[in-house]
Amino acid sequence: MTLLPYDDDPMVVGANWYRFTSGEQIINPHVMSVSFIWIVSGGGEIRAGGQTFAVDAQHVIRLPWHHHVEYRANRRGPFHIGTLHVVPRYDRTGEVVPRVAHLPGDPLLDDTARHGDPTAFRPGLSTMRNAAARRITDYGTIAIERLGEGAFDEEYFRALGRLIMFENAAWADTHAQQTTLPGSLELMMTFIRHHIAEPLTVARVAEAARCSETTAQRLFTRHTGESMQAWIRHTRLREAGSLLRTTGMRVSEVAHLVGYPDPLYFSRAFRRAYGVAPTQFVRETMRP
Repeated sequence: MTLLPYDDDPMVVGANWYRFTSGEQIINPHVMSVSFIWIVSGGGEIRAGGQTFAVDAQHVIRLPWHHHVEYRANRRGPFHIGTLHVVPRYDRTGEVVPRVAHLPGDPLLDDTARHGDPTAFRPGLSTMRNAAARRITDYGTIAIERLGEGAFDEEYFRALGRLIMFENAAWADTHAQQTTLPGSLELMMTFIRHHIAEPLTVARVAEAARCSETTAQRLFTRHTGESMQAWIRHTRLREAGSLLRTTGMRVSEVAHLVGYPDPLYFSRAFRRAYGVAPTQFVRETMRP
C-alpha cells in the first residue's frame, strides 16, 4: 500500500520504557504531545487534567496535547511503564526533531512545525480489554524498539503516527461499550493467560495480584459471573480452539500447551465445550 503525502500529519516523536523506584515522583509540566502510557507491572498514581488515576498492570492512559502530568509510584510494587508520544500534526517544512518537549525553556515548546488541539479530548483511562488501546500499546512497543536502533526514519514514524491516530479515534467508541475491570482482576487474568500451560491454583493466581484467595474468587464471580477455576477452564479451551484452527499441532501437543497433561481428559472437556471432538474440529477448519 502506498501512503499518500500530507503537508502535515501525525508523527511519533518519542517512546520509551521507564521503571520507577519505590515512591519515586516525576513531574513533566509541559508535555507537547498526545501521550499514551501503559502499565507493564506494579502500580501508582498518575495525575493530569485535574484528575488522579490510580493505576496498576494492564491500565492504559491517554493524555491530550500540551498536558501537565505527575507520576507517583507506589512504595511497594512501583510501576514499570511504557510511554508513547505523538505530535498530531507535524509540518513537512523543516527538519524533524525526534524528541518530546516537556520542560520550561525547551525551544521545542515554540516549534511552529508542531500542532495539536488540547481540547480534542480529555485524559482517558482504559485497560488492555479496549482493543484500540491495546493496539496502540503494541505500536508503542514497536516505536520503542525502532527508536532504540538509533536511526530515525521520518516516513516510518509518520506512518506509525497515522496508525496510532486511527486507533485513537476508535478509543472512545470502544471504551464506552466496556466496563473497566479492577486492576487486580486484570492482573490475575493476564497471569493466567501467560501461565496457561502450568497448574493454576487459586492461591497461586491470587498471589500474582497480591490479594487473598477470598478476594480473588469474589472478583472473578462479581465481574465475570463465574468462579476463577471456571474462567481458567474456559480460557484454556478457547486457547485450544485457537491453536487447533491456526497451527498444525497434534491434539496431544495442544492439550499440553493449554494445561491438560491427559489428552483423553482434554478431548472430553473440548467436546463438552465445542460439541465436537478436537480431531473433528481440526478437519472442519480450513487450512491455508
